[in-house]
Amino acid sequence: MGASSDGTGVGPRKGMCVTLSENWKKLMETAEQYPEVFDASLALSSVGGDHEFLTELVGLAQAAWPTLLTDIRSGMAQGDLPAVQRAARLAKAAAHNVSAKRAYESALQLEAATSMGDLQAAQRASVDLEREVELLRVFLSVLGNDECSP
Repeated sequence: MGASSDGTGVGPRKGMCVTLSENWKKLMETAEQYPEVFDASLALSSVGGDHEFLTELVGLAQAAWPTLLTDIRSGMAQGDLPAVQRAARLAKAAAHNVSAKRAYESALQLEAATSMGDLQAAQRASVDLEREVELLRVFLSVLGNDECSP
């Protein structure tokens, strides 16, 4: 069994603990290269520089994506554009809350296509949104990697 920081033999090994500030440092370094995916500076300034609060917002968005995308897929399969539009609006809000420009724009396109009743455009936009959300989720997963958490 590996060594632990508390001597119990379980949990993170000594020297392997990743803190929230280390996660933010990694994320900021990556985000500077890809602000269209996640604008960390804008996101952080939108919450007054509160890393913990932004981390909570990111966690809420990350938790919401699976349900939102399932609702969009289900609505598309049933041809229920009003349901897709509602889910797209919520996806747009989630993306906006974490300053995810590309995911926001994809959700906006999906919302617009559904409001015009354009099923083909909605299908394309839903595929784009899925791709952008997956990229964003991978990108933001570093914030959920706090190995010091109980």
